[in-house]
Amino acid sequence: MTQPQPTKRAIHDVEKISDEMRAITRRATVDLRFLHDDGTRDFIVDEVRDAARILDVGASMRDHLAAIAGRTETMDINDFGDYPDILGDVCSPFPSDMENRYDTIIALAVLEHVYDPAAAIRNFEFALKPGGTLFLYVPWMWRYHGPKNLLFQDYQRLSRDGMAYMLRDFDDVTLFPLRGKWAARANFVKFWKRRVEKNFGGRFNRLLDSRVSDWRNTVQASGYFAKATLPVRNLDADVV
Repeated sequence: MTQPQPTKRAIHDVEKISDEMRAITRRATVDLRFLHDDGTRDFIVDEVRDAARILDVGASMRDHLAAIAGRTETMDINDFGDYPDILGDVCSPFPSDMENRYDTIIALAVLEHVYDPAAAIRNFEFALKPGGTLFLYVPWMWRYHGPKNLLFQDYQRLSRDGMAYMLRDFDDVTLFPLRGKWAARANFVKFWKRRVEKNFGGRFNRLLDSRVSDWRNTVQASGYFAKATLPVRNLDADVV
């Protein structure tokens, strides 16, 4: 005797949700210009030429900070004496005087070290002026690197899809993968970046990744540099 099939209970429109999530990923442009030649900080310096006020989180710009120093405030959870200008936690609410304060916020290799990246993104949205620009870098295929002598740990990685979703409320989202499928794997060996890449640039990385498609190199990268724009709210939309 055939047993009756159990009634399936659908508590969500899963196909609709899946389509919406895929659409968020697709709306992010992928740019491969830095795949094997990391010029991201030079790119930022060029992009922020007209920015009047910039926030650098976690010493993001490193030796490029001097190029934007006169317009930049620094923020960090660690106190090094003369650095930073703002001592704070990017996951805790920002004070009211930081609302719409910055034309640009830069947070490179920061969000993997914060316990609540979604809260950090909300704070960046709060602190940016409408039309302002956010620059991020978050690793994807990379080893644990939580320092023992600083006030942060190593919490998460973000894929291409995760980066796109995290920036879903921004416009003009562009993701720049760094290293492709095989170069990312080679980079797990500590001497690769210190010796091979330092001495030969992206030459060997380019050779390794030439064996696979751009799509594979895009989704299996070391990490993603991102540029995104905070939308300018249309006040007329509130008028009934």
